[in-house]
Amino acid sequence: MLFLAIDRSGSPTNNNIYMLASVLPSGRSTTDVMFVRSTDGGLTFSTPHRINDDANFQAKWHWFGTFAVAPNGRLDAVWYDNRNTADDSSQLFYSYSTDAGLTWSPNVAVSAAFNPHEGYPNQNKIGDYITIVSDSTGGNVAFSATFNFNPNRGQHEEDVYYVRVFPSGAATPTPTPTATPTASATATATATATATATATATATATPTVTPAATPTPTPTPTARPSPTPRPEPSSRPRPTPAPRP
Repeated sequence: MLFLAIDRSGSPTNNNIYMLASVLPSGRSTTDVMFVRSTDGGLTFSTPHRINDDANFQAKWHWFGTFAVAPNGRLDAVWYDNRNTADDSSQLFYSYSTDAGLTWSPNVAVSAAFNPHEGYPNQNKIGDYITIVSDSTGGNVAFSATFNFNPNRGQHEEDVYYVRVFPSGAATPTPTPTATPTASATATATATATATATATATATATPTVTPAATPTPTPTPTARPSPTPRPEPSSRPRPTPAPRP
């Protein structure tokens, strides 16, 4: 597995060509994470540099190495490594360089150990599903691991995980802890319970606070007295006119 990247930082290391690979050295049965660079457009390359720094490296596996170049020229490398286990269980390790790959920081584990021999599709290997994208302050890593055990199938399942790695300003990088599926499930259950309780309280309070409506009595109208009829006016006699001459 080989990765190639070109420095586009605009710094003095701009246009450097970098390559990183998991290499099986001659006479060995295990691999190392090796790095080379070119500062003349690929005409020549440096002597390979081993990034994994464990003392017993010849007896251990360092595999699926990948790396990226940050916008400020920093190099971030991650790989799987079984130096801390008695079997083939592996962890994700991280190292960085701020001098174009001449020197690398002390290696640091950024995940728990997992069994790489279980996973999609045939349950005999995890597959090379790993990558990193770097920014000015750190690297964003997506990688496959088998932390999740399925009791119904009696085996671990392969999932994709995320971890952010970054230099701490000291000799050893400080990684962000890897989130687990269990934590996500717990948070979801809590949110559901809260929503249910709120809805119930609202429904119960509604009939309690609303008072029963009391009918307002309608006033009985007072009968008006019947008017007294006015007498008809008496006819007045008209005078008899005098005879005309």
